[in-house]
Amino acid sequence: MPDIDQIPADPEIRRQWIKYQLKIRGASLASIAREHQVDRNILSTALKRGSPRWDYEIAKVLGLTPQKLWPERYDQNGLPIWNRQK
Repeated sequence: MPDIDQIPADPEIRRQWIKYQLKIRGASLASIAREHQVDRNILSTALKRGSPRWDYEIAKVLGLTPQKLWPERYDQNGLPIWNRQK
């Protein structure tokens, strides 16, 4: 399991870090997509914009929670934060 102190704060760097962490575990966005029978682009989009379902699946492979991996996307209770324009 990755040390959460090593998870990059910068979103772009974090995306690359996540891909690397998946790779060293023998996984990839494509393999997760195949497992769930969805297009790989759905997982790629989740890395950029977030999606509770796919955030969970990616984090699960890394042995983390979505809240630990994307603290800006989840509140202290682990619930998704939805940025709605009013």
